[in-house]
Amino acid sequence: MILLAAWLAFAQPAAARPPVEWFQKIEQAMMDAVAAGDAGTWDRATDAGYILTTEEGQVMTKAELLKQLRPLPPGLKGTIVVRDLTVQDAGDTAIVRYMADETETVFGQRLARKYRVTDVFRSSAGEWKIVASHTSVITADPPAQEVSTAGWPGLAGTYRLLPDGWTFHVVLRDGRLFGGRDPAKLQPFIPMTPTAFVLSGSLGEWLFVVDESGRGTRIVNLRKFEPLVWTRVDP
Repeated sequence: MILLAAWLAFAQPAAARPPVEWFQKIEQAMMDAVAAGDAGTWDRATDAGYILTTEEGQVMTKAELLKQLRPLPPGLKGTIVVRDLTVQDAGDTAIVRYMADETETVFGQRLARKYRVTDVFRSSAGEWKIVASHTSVITADPPAQEVSTAGWPGLAGTYRLLPDGWTFHVVLRDGRLFGGRDPAKLQPFIPMTPTAFVLSGSLGEWLFVVDESGRGTRIVNLRKFEPLVWTRVDP
């Protein structure tokens, strides 16, 4: 009888997977709880062994996350909307993916960014809870800043990864700077300061180093927080 009872317990099917609308409601409630600092909502939705990997690559336990959940300080406001949610079945596990569309106001300045979030739900004792999450930011071109363009002619030129690496071309065209390895496929530089840019469609910053005359001597390209240095090689 003991063996039979054990087999019957083992053979019990996992709790039926909730509908997509249930996951949507849970995920939106968790996003709403971020600005409010509502740790209780996250506590109820997550498993005791929950692990979060943040967009900065930090790995946090449930206890560490709950400790950090606090209401936004004065001067900050924010909302996060869950969009494009999908659910992938995997037996007693459901993999939920969605886009977190965030809008934030920091002392009057509006910021907008989007993230891809993957949550792994697992059914245990009739409850579906999140056991792991991963968040990554969706790259997008930032808005151009109003900066002086007087020194841009000095930035145009040919740069190379020395001693014998790729060549990068910087061209001034109709008052705008463009750059790229293929002269036929140059992308516009988006100015952050007179000598600091984001190359449209790419991740990272391009920082021009100039000499006393304002002529570009090299470019420090921050590729995922690591510098790649391009040195000017034209006369």
